[in-house]
Amino acid sequence: MAFFLLSWHGALVGYTGLHMHPASFTDVLFRAVSPVVLHDDGAVEPCDAFTKVVPVDSIPNRPLIALKANAHYLSSRGLDKLDAAPICAAWEHFLAIPTTLLPLLKDLTTRDWHENGRWVGRAVCHEHHVHLGDHKWPAEALQAERKGDTLTLWSEDSDQRVTLTQCPSRTLSALLETLTERLQMGEIRPSQRTPWAVSEELREHILKVCVNPGDTGYLLHLARECGFFELWDLAAGLLSCARTQDTNPDLIYYAAILALRTKEYETAAQLLHEALTTRFPDITLERIQPLLTRLKGGEDALLDLPRQLRRMGLSMFDGLFNQLLVPMPLARQNGHDLRQAYSERFEETCTGQNIPHRLKLLAAEAHLNGISYWEEVNMAHASWLAGLCREADTHYANAKALAIETKINPIHYNCGVFSWLSKGECNSLSSRAVPDRLGVSDWKWHFSPEENAAAIPPALGLVFGCDSKYFRFIPKLILSLVRACRADPSGGAIHLFIGVEQPTMEQLTFLTTVSEWLATHDPKVKLSFAHGTLTYRDGATYTAIRYLMLPEIVARFRCPLITADCDGYFPADFVALWQQMADSSDYGFRLYAYNHEGKQVMGEPWGFGAGISYFGEPDLLPPIAHFLSDYLNTAYSPHNPTNWCVDQCALAAAFRRFVAPRWNDLRIKFMDEGAPLMVMPHHVGGKEALLSHDGSVSMVDVVVELARHTPASASSISLSS
Repeated sequence: MAFFLLSWHGALVGYTGLHMHPASFTDVLFRAVSPVVLHDDGAVEPCDAFTKVVPVDSIPNRPLIALKANAHYLSSRGLDKLDAAPICAAWEHFLAIPTTLLPLLKDLTTRDWHENGRWVGRAVCHEHHVHLGDHKWPAEALQAERKGDTLTLWSEDSDQRVTLTQCPSRTLSALLETLTERLQMGEIRPSQRTPWAVSEELREHILKVCVNPGDTGYLLHLARECGFFELWDLAAGLLSCARTQDTNPDLIYYAAILALRTKEYETAAQLLHEALTTRFPDITLERIQPLLTRLKGGEDALLDLPRQLRRMGLSMFDGLFNQLLVPMPLARQNGHDLRQAYSERFEETCTGQNIPHRLKLLAAEAHLNGISYWEEVNMAHASWLAGLCREADTHYANAKALAIETKINPIHYNCGVFSWLSKGECNSLSSRAVPDRLGVSDWKWHFSPEENAAAIPPALGLVFGCDSKYFRFIPKLILSLVRACRADPSGGAIHLFIGVEQPTMEQLTFLTTVSEWLATHDPKVKLSFAHGTLTYRDGATYTAIRYLMLPEIVARFRCPLITADCDGYFPADFVALWQQMADSSDYGFRLYAYNHEGKQVMGEPWGFGAGISYFGEPDLLPPIAHFLSDYLNTAYSPHNPTNWCVDQCALAAAFRRFVAPRWNDLRIKFMDEGAPLMVMPHHVGGKEALLSHDGSVSMVDVVVELARHTPASASSISLSS
């Protein structure tokens, strides 16, 4: 039997032309270096002529030796060099290992390994032992059994066995070779059906897996890339390799997605059931069973999984493979709920894409499923952002018609498609009389005081609208304005206009009381209000009240105006902030979708914040006011599935008609920049938080404070006065 000599540091003793030096297992195995061999009879080849073997008994039962020539020993003090030394320490001894172990030691130390799906890396040979993960074996006693990609290890003095899986496995290596060969042959290229496919990204992920085959994340990303190119066999194979390394149920869900995309519905249902039961072992999933049954029957029911899990209070699986679901060819037998789920997923996916990628996505969708609401509305957005407004208007009209016809509901920020008027429709508003379909012209007004022709107009008008429910924000709104003007009397007079839909008698009494007190005792603040009943009463019309009131206001008062949500209040320094804005700006809007050159760079035409707006050109306010009112009375329809966003549509259309063409000649304030003129719910954590922020205020609180500031000679006030 022959043995190699293993150093303490994990190298074999080798030689090149009788130059003795450390050698790696690989160098010796592939005969790049000749090894020094110890034979059974104690002879050392080829050094027997000048060295002798000295057995070492410091560690019993281990074949440790030293090589000595006269008074010097062969010394291995590192991985790089051998030396001759007069003494021989324990860590300079050599271990005699059977030459038959060389292939095993080479594989263990040069390949990555997994144990029970957990990556343990490569073995290290050190201190005459083989170390791998938490395991340690005497090098000379190591035993092994190979079976395919697995390797079972144990030692002569221990029955404990460790089973390892090589990485990359033969399966993974074959997949990488196939993928590389097909790429090299030019068989893999993006098509009209694969909008996510990018050849360079595919190459990048191949490289990452080749360098780190044990990294599950790299495997998953490469599997997804193969899915983007519709290389379903390679995607499934790579995902299968990843699943041998990671038991996370998300990976089973990914496999269900791949099965769905290849129309293997029964397999997809089985995998989804496995993923769910693995992730939620303690929860009864009876409510999911109908979804699994539909999936098994050939519907794309996987699309409805997020909604079902939300209903059960359970978290959704990771979304790494979700892009493989959009776009995809929809099964003909899909129910309306699944088409609705796909529409929502498609709309949300499109939103995050730049225009070139969005167009690729839309082209693929039209190729796979034809024309639909979700394709048309997003094609409209792409056209709009590209400056093709006429084309956009056509697509919006198509999207609206298709949504109504197919009963598909837009996601919340696309609801404006039902209320959007084309440029031609907007132009026609000024050429005809628009009837007051929403009923504000019949409202009763209380002006304070009745202005005459000689009266000095206010420096600013503030316009708010609400219903009786949202009136709970009005007391704080009024009192904060009175306090702000009292704290800084340097500003001009401010006129507050409030419209209330069906107020209670207590609310009307409160407004009347406050209006009369301000008219008598406060030279800086006046309050006028209107009330009545809207023809159609819903959240969309309540938010539109502020604009529907404008024609009546601008007919009486010629001053700059601020329109805003009523669920807010004024900060103590409001007067200074308003004066600063008036001195530096002609208009102010929440332009979150625009850049500072006036170009819309994201979102929808109605992606225009209506929370607070400033109109600083009084002479232009009459046509703006009438346009806003006419737009709302034209666009709002009780037959629309929803009119949500109708106020944003009107404001955005007015901006494009009266302001945007003069962008370079006007001073436009981005209302979300700098200190806010009003404290809004999004500043303090929500509507309810706003009511209590800086102290809650009731109608009684307002009247009590006004009474404290009533001159002693005047009569007291109350809500019953």
